[in-house]
Amino acid sequence: MSNKLNIRKIQEKDYEFINKWWQEVQLDPISKEILPMNGLGGLIIEKEKPIAVSYLYLTNSKVAYVDNLIVNPSYNNKDRFKVVSTLIDACARLAKKTGCIDIWAMSNSRGVLQRCKNLGAKISEEKYKVITYSLN
Repeated sequence: MSNKLNIRKIQEKDYEFINKWWQEVQLDPISKEILPMNGLGGLIIEKEKPIAVSYLYLTNSKVAYVDNLIVNPSYNNKDRFKVVSTLIDACARLAKKTGCIDIWAMSNSRGVLQRCKNLGAKISEEKYKVITYSLN
């Protein structure tokens, strides 16, 4: 069993298990029509199997938006914190590679907020926290 993390782009075949994860956490799956690149504009982090997914919204500006991060509800390994942090960082690096200078997201999840703080992001004080992350 390998402990090596692999990060890759989302593929069409992934949509089925991603939808299953949303259903397992009692949320409606997100329609491809509102996801970037019709559901393919994001990253998956995996070992032997996918662990987490996040979408990266790119526009004609130098700002990217990260949203719809979900972790496989069955994945409870001790490295869960590290895995999610690695995925968030990979989204930031991809945004920077495409020319973005800022990245933002919104969350009220303490775990996501802590991971973002650990990566150097600034967190607002509102109930739904605005997360900004300078890529310079």
